Amino acid sequence: KENQKNIYYITGESREQVANSAFVERVKKRGFEVVYMTEPIDEYVVQQLKEFDGKQLVSVTKEGLELPEDEEEKKKREEDKAKFENLCKVMKDILDKKVEKVVVSNRLVESPCCIVTSQYGWTANMERIMKAQALRDTSTMGYMAA
Repeated sequence: KENQKNIYYITGESREQVANSAFVERVKKRGFEVVYMTEPIDEYVVQQLKEFDGKQLVSVTKEGLELPEDEEEKKKREEDKAKFENLCKVMKDILDKKVEKVVVSNRLVESPCCIVTSQYGWTANMERIMKAQALRDTSTMGYMAA
């Protein structure tokens, strides 16, 4: 879209999975387009291709997703941060080292919460791909040898 400053994308196993993901809620509500990437090679491509046609490629599943907000939305988010500060602390204490931090954000519309990967970490889809490669059945690899 013309008023869209970034190219937003999400990677996953299928079109249905990514289309129904909590991560695309706010972006779609804003009227922005999201590129659905469902092929395993897409993960490798977006790690190397940081921008296209002068626009940054931004994963909607990683931290640091910034969407435009009006003053009313900013005010509501600040109120929510203050309101849920204690809850965030309790959740962080319970989850301890399983999560880096617990925060209130403007990322979601309908879903109550989501787990976001760090800016420079692997997406959940990339972890799935790497795990599948590590656990793959190599018993038939002999047929490929010369």
